[in-house]
Amino acid sequence: MEHSHGHDHDSCTPDIDRDLVVTGIRSPEETPHDTATSGEETSPSHVVRPVVEVTPLSLEPEVIARSSQVPVVVLIGSTVDPGTTALRRDLENRATGLRWILGVLDANRFPQVVRAFRPTMLPSVVVVAGGTGVGTWTTVDGAKVDCGDWVEQVVTTVAGRLGGLPDDAVTDGDGAGAATAGDSVVADPRLQEAAELVGQGDAEAALALYDRMLAEYTAPDAASTLHRARAAVAVLARTRDMDRSAVLSAVADARRRLQGGQGDTDTVLRAADVLVLLDKPAEAVDLLSGSLAGTADRDSIRLRLLDMLHLLEPDDPVVMRARQRIATAVF
Repeated sequence: MEHSHGHDHDSCTPDIDRDLVVTGIRSPEETPHDTATSGEETSPSHVVRPVVEVTPLSLEPEVIARSSQVPVVVLIGSTVDPGTTALRRDLENRATGLRWILGVLDANRFPQVVRAFRPTMLPSVVVVAGGTGVGTWTTVDGAKVDCGDWVEQVVTTVAGRLGGLPDDAVTDGDGAGAATAGDSVVADPRLQEAAELVGQGDAEAALALYDRMLAEYTAPDAASTLHRARAAVAVLARTRDMDRSAVLSAVADARRRLQGGQGDTDTVLRAADVLVLLDKPAEAVDLLSGSLAGTADRDSIRLRLLDMLHLLEPDDPVVMRARQRIATAVF
């Protein structure tokens, strides 16, 4: 499929309003203006941020409605993909002056939102103007034109059709700042506090502390550090009450499953946890990703897999294989 580069809408580019219905985020009876009880939730927010996270809740006000004022550039990809991380950093550096807004959509967390954009591959970058995708860039196009340069070209083409930000809009730079600054997480005393809680046997309290920190630190590097720590502690919390016989049983289950045997979802999840305890996170990830196609409870496997991916480096071949399996299973 050829990718659009700033052309008018056709069957290959996403009509976000229509595709929200197709993917089930909005019911067929709803219009963009009655999906909430008041106009405030479906109108662009008064506070304008240069970088926003795209979620089922923010999609309407921060992408569709905002794109009636200025173009919104949506980066769709996985947080464990180095290519997506590099694109995010480049686009964040360019998202200045509020000529356009950068929206970051995590394909792992919100696959139903991703389907509304109908990407042919990940990562993809879609420029939305007036609620419609007017251009799509993928890594295939990167051989011809740099993504940032392409964004500037498309934005220049479509910005004149839009209304512009209102005079009373309040600008907020925290969106970009939180996404790019945040390395100070390593100096946050709460990391030591979480480690002490784990040492005291209170893994649940440590997990709650990590969750609070993740809500504050949105920069990719900081979030990666926190996700990795949280994933490891979550394994400890889930396996705390396992005795030696249960561990040995789970090891046997893991070996059978890795060799192509069958097992229910609970068995697979328990086996993956034990593999992590045995310092074999790559085998745990491979077990989970290989189980995606053969289990009815795919969501449980996928969510645990996304959590454990943080235990490995993004360029690990096991991670790359897992991402391909997730894409096949979800999209």
